[in-house]
Amino acid sequence: MFLAVPLRGVCVRNLKLPAAVAALVGLTFAPVIAGQHGNSGNHGPSSQTPPAHPNKPPGAGPTSGSSDDHGSKSHGANAKTPTTPTSGPINFSTTPVGLKLTNNTVLQSKLTANLTALGYKGTVFQAAYGFKNLGQFVAATNVSQNLGIPFNQLKVQMTGLSVDATGTVTKANLNPDGSITMVDPSKVTNPAPTRSLGQSIQTLKPGANANTAATANKDAESEIEQTAKDSKKKS
Repeated sequence: MFLAVPLRGVCVRNLKLPAAVAALVGLTFAPVIAGQHGNSGNHGPSSQTPPAHPNKPPGAGPTSGSSDDHGSKSHGANAKTPTTPTSGPINFSTTPVGLKLTNNTVLQSKLTANLTALGYKGTVFQAAYGFKNLGQFVAATNVSQNLGIPFNQLKVQMTGLSVDATGTVTKANLNPDGSITMVDPSKVTNPAPTRSLGQSIQTLKPGANANTAATANKDAESEIEQTAKDSKKKS
């Protein structure tokens, strides 16, 4: 940076002004440049290293109930995803499938009669417990009746659950030798894998028609729709 100054009548000292200005500029920006070098990469002093979290010593792992993860306790060592209720009585009629059966009285009566004929001792709501939806339950009941497969065996294959006449729920636990034991849900160490209706049929009755499951699912949808209409007419 230079200042254009007329030379005539100007003191020789004024010719040194650019040098003075340059020096002043240098003094002004030197600390800024030095600060940038001091904070870039790993060139800063060791005293600038951020301190460890005040509530978590360096190298410490997660602790039970820790709120270090932004206040959330879902990542604690003992965090568990809720599964099948293991204590207290279960109101089987208030499950999603149970509520649909409550509203569809015609289908409820029909399934109750079919389950009784199959030798099932529990209520229709207990039988429905564990199925993903009403259609799956209806199809399983019809397949059990049409193919002579015990309903409870088919249900365990599809849901991994069983409910006896007293309302006690047990869950399938897969043993090291491949066998299955029905135990209290809280004591399950290796849940047995569940299967689709078609896979369950092939497991329990290998000689069955491969299209049986598809037909049963389609028929179940039609049955639910028709009985729902009939239930509305009766109410």
